[in-house]
Amino acid sequence: METIFDHPWVLGSILGIILALALELGRCVAVWSRLHEEQNRRDQMSTIRDGLFVLVSLLLGFTLALASPRYAERRLLLVEEAVSIGTTYLRASTLPQTYREHSLRRLREYVDARLDLDNAGLDGARFAEATSRSKRIQEELWTYSASLSQTDRSAVTAVYISSLNETIDLHEKRVAAMENRIPQSVWLLIISISVIAVFTRGLTLTARFWLTLILVPITIAIVVALIADLDTPSSGLIRLDQRAMQRLKVDLSTEPTH
Repeated sequence: METIFDHPWVLGSILGIILALALELGRCVAVWSRLHEEQNRRDQMSTIRDGLFVLVSLLLGFTLALASPRYAERRLLLVEEAVSIGTTYLRASTLPQTYREHSLRRLREYVDARLDLDNAGLDGARFAEATSRSKRIQEELWTYSASLSQTDRSAVTAVYISSLNETIDLHEKRVAAMENRIPQSVWLLIISISVIAVFTRGLTLTARFWLTLILVPITIAIVVALIADLDTPSSGLIRLDQRAMQRLKVDLSTEPTH
């Protein structure tokens, strides 16, 4: 199900506005409650503010440490899948003629399906159709390879089946990696603590200054949006590089089929 966390920079914009309002609200509460008239209160709020901002920094650092390896894993799996499909294609070209043409044609179609899957973005229907098409091609290739293994138990057939099996496994690994996201409860915790921290910052302000109203909120919002972008494989500004799969498509389209 699509959520606000699938739109990282919309999330960052909304969060920046909320944090700016929280900062101004804190300043207004401080004026209304005459917080700055007592040194003891000012000192207590300053201590609380500093502690909360340290906590926000730790939470953002922890979340970035979660998102970065997952992005790297998705990129690595995409390259591994492109290499695996290419290897399977080369080994399919050594199969007996009865199975060769069919396997090569289906593998070229499989590359198109994988590109459609990666380019689906937040379009759930397109993603489901590309996944279903990939599954159908996998099942058809596996059925043909199982049929071939009944009559041909040579090393050539064995290595082809091994490559095909790896390609099918990588499909599941890539889908699982795309589904492996930072839990929404972690995002809610970060947003809540950030709002409280910025509110306490407002409580320590003695006067309104426009740069103060935007500097802290926009900094936190940009960091949150950046982390969410790394964690969102289907949207945002940071997308997986598809050149490995695109090069494979070009190579297979020009590769002789005999």
